[in-house]
Amino acid sequence: NIASDMTRRSLRGCLMVFVGLCASMRWTFLPVPSGTSRRDLLLRLPVATSVASPLAAIAVPSVQEVKQELLSLADETKRGTTASSDQKRRMSQLADELTSAAPVSTKSMLTGTWNLAYTTEKEVLSLIGDPGVDVYQKVDVEQGTLGNSIAFTDGKRFDVAGKIDTKARSGANDEAPYGLRSDFAFTGASLKVPPLQLPLPPFGAGWFVSTYLDENLRVNRDSRGDLAIYVRAPA
Repeated sequence: NIASDMTRRSLRGCLMVFVGLCASMRWTFLPVPSGTSRRDLLLRLPVATSVASPLAAIAVPSVQEVKQELLSLADETKRGTTASSDQKRRMSQLADELTSAAPVSTKSMLTGTWNLAYTTEKEVLSLIGDPGVDVYQKVDVEQGTLGNSIAFTDGKRFDVAGKIDTKARSGANDEAPYGLRSDFAFTGASLKVPPLQLPLPPFGAGWFVSTYLDENLRVNRDSRGDLAIYVRAPA
């Protein structure tokens, strides 16, 4: 009869809608233990989930959160002097996360005094075990000068001066990682042991790339494969 025919058409339409939903959505069925009643089975209806990747549900940390963890770990490892292999690996991961979100930077942003927060450079680490030792770098892009200084708590200090040439951002075919590249060559050095100041021959040349650079933080990768984190010194 007409009523039965309409019912069959209605059921057929519902079935087509159900098939369409199955084609466009992923369905996750909860496991049904043996002995489950028909009523319990009805309560275990399939749960539809979005087609979007599961990664979309994972909160992506903000740049500020990554910076905070980076600097906290730098403090925890005493600028890298006590860093374990796992901590070094985590620092490198955090640095890469910042690099992937790096803002557009200009050469002039490098100019200033930068305090060392973390490094993997063995020669520097051997000198800065005392947390009271100041380690900083002065950069003047316009003048093309670079200075590295280590000031010890007993009045001794070690200074290295050099020339710097900051180029356009490195490209994919460059030997350096992507970022603001600076080539440098040291031109002089001195060791101060009060009341004496001893001149030393200059040594060393290479490049470093600021893979992340903003108003207060700088992440460097250099030609020796070392990682360094700097924080801009207060004016």
